[in-house]
Amino acid sequence: MSSRYSATLEELQKEQNGLKESQHRSKLWNGLELQYHIATRSQTLDIDLSEFIPEPFRGKQLEVEIGPGKGEFMVRRASRFPDRFFIGIDRRSDRATLTKAKLERKALENWTIIREDACSFDSEKLPAIDVMHLYQPDPWPKFRHHKHRFFRSPEARAFAHAIKPGGELRISTDHLGYFSEMLDLIKTWDIFDLVTLYEKNWSMSEPMTHFEGFFMKKKETVFKAIYRRRA
Repeated sequence: MSSRYSATLEELQKEQNGLKESQHRSKLWNGLELQYHIATRSQTLDIDLSEFIPEPFRGKQLEVEIGPGKGEFMVRRASRFPDRFFIGIDRRSDRATLTKAKLERKALENWTIIREDACSFDSEKLPAIDVMHLYQPDPWPKFRHHKHRFFRSPEARAFAHAIKPGGELRISTDHLGYFSEMLDLIKTWDIFDLVTLYEKNWSMSEPMTHFEGFFMKKKETVFKAIYRRRA
């Protein structure tokens, strides 16, 4: 991955030259800075995520998936661990509705789906998370749109810091540039140890999510990593 990664460093250096003072910035471990555009809606909502956990599941293990897509992964996960509570956050109404319908058909009670932007939650009121999942997020591939990537947001960092010691952050994407950027940001946060890092292709195991399957059918590589929060 090193030869392709060097190209992304050139992109970051180019982007840094065009940073605007008015935008939020994340400074990386290597001195480079990433620009992020904070939308007005995200600044004004400040939703308390902990209020979405029903009383019977408070104190139980909590898993959060940002962008559950078409819901296959969350349904399997919630079915496998009925004593854990699962929160899915998706700003697209069609995907939130589809995931909710699939969970309801399974007659599961250990979940909730929130139709909202993940950047709209109060970073001071995030519950302690055992596992956070972020799979195939929108890579905003065009250079001028990189500033909209969720992983650059201050809320992404807040969610990461809400993970319990010993808890896990699990990520994947088909976009190498965004994946390299995620790795740089996680290294900069300096609270995680890398557990697993690998490239998954069509000849390996079954796809974990709908969109992972979409790219694997096209015989494209999916980049995956698992991190564990330090004690």
